[in-house]
Amino acid sequence: MENVYLVDGVRSPMGKFGGVLSPLRATEIASQVAMGLFTRLDIDVSTVHQIIGGMVLQDMSESNPARIVGQRVGVSDAVPAFTINMQCVSGMAALIMATRQIALGSVDSVLVVGMESMSNPPYMVHGARWGMRMGNAEFIDTLEECKLAGSAMWSDPWTMIDVAEHHSEVDGVSREEMDEYALISHRRAIAASDAGRFKQELVPITVSEGKGSPVVMEDENPRRSISIEQLERLRPIREGGTVTAGNASANTDGAAVALICNDRFLAEARLDPLARINVPSTAMVGCDPHLMGYSCVLAAQAALDGAQTTLDKVDLIECNEGFAVQMVACQRMAEWPKDRLNVDGGGISLGHPVGMSGLRIVIHLAKSLQQRDERLGLATVPAGSGLGAALLLDRV
Repeated sequence: MENVYLVDGVRSPMGKFGGVLSPLRATEIASQVAMGLFTRLDIDVSTVHQIIGGMVLQDMSESNPARIVGQRVGVSDAVPAFTINMQCVSGMAALIMATRQIALGSVDSVLVVGMESMSNPPYMVHGARWGMRMGNAEFIDTLEECKLAGSAMWSDPWTMIDVAEHHSEVDGVSREEMDEYALISHRRAIAASDAGRFKQELVPITVSEGKGSPVVMEDENPRRSISIEQLERLRPIREGGTVTAGNASANTDGAAVALICNDRFLAEARLDPLARINVPSTAMVGCDPHLMGYSCVLAAQAALDGAQTTLDKVDLIECNEGFAVQMVACQRMAEWPKDRLNVDGGGISLGHPVGMSGLRIVIHLAKSLQQRDERLGLATVPAGSGLGAALLLDRV
């Protein structure tokens, strides 16, 4: 099989739900990020041989978002593009699919896109096509439906909050432990931002054209003044529960874009990659939907087994933070070293644009390995409906 390299990747800042990026659709954010990557690498869009995207909250006005991004940035009409929906795994699943395409020799380069605007999912009205002759119709919030991850269609409608509370009971994770983890996530994200560790991955986003157009430069969600006392005062989302808005990831908007390729493309484009991705160290798994957090542990172990290596060889770990309860439970189960896990914060502090996050953590991991002069990194994501993915990055 061909060698596969992560050449580079960048992302937008993440905007709050209804915040600074909310006027933009997901593909509009992603298109600016893609152009930022081409500019940074000083390569032409014609060098892209395929586009694979990850996005969850699609509607038909953004049908096949990967193709839309390609058309918006001027990629050749002949370049194929497709979009994956694997819940929160989507961005990483797109990267894994791209890695396998290149390893098999199908293409030399793939532009991978993970994107989501959680501020803009539409409402649906089932049955409206055939008319509402009598009675009322319900407006269905597709964002809320996303949190069910399709489970109502197999007659087991659990939201992600239901699953998180179930983890709390089964794994014996207390509200105090969740709030403490959330505080650490925010503090690490603020420290990373202040130290400039996000600068290498951020692309400024212009929200609108014209005089005085706002340009978004920084993540909107991390809270500099947050304290454990503030977190403790928040009411649980479920009556009598433990999960709050403070110890769960926020709905946010954003996009990430990466370029991956083989040796031939590297030589022709004269580029130096960040990391190598070996196909055996990529994994996608499933587990009990009621304990979906475990999928990140199962996927991480599958990636380690595929690479024929062990956890003690891993220098840095990025696990997407859907809920603090999931992170506490999975860290215990996998025995991940706390000082190597999400060293610059995660979804609880930065936010979790569901189609973007899986790719974002890989890009950040690659840059963190470089910044800290480490070699081997593990990235893993759990997702609603009991899905997970993971991969290893070997810094070049």
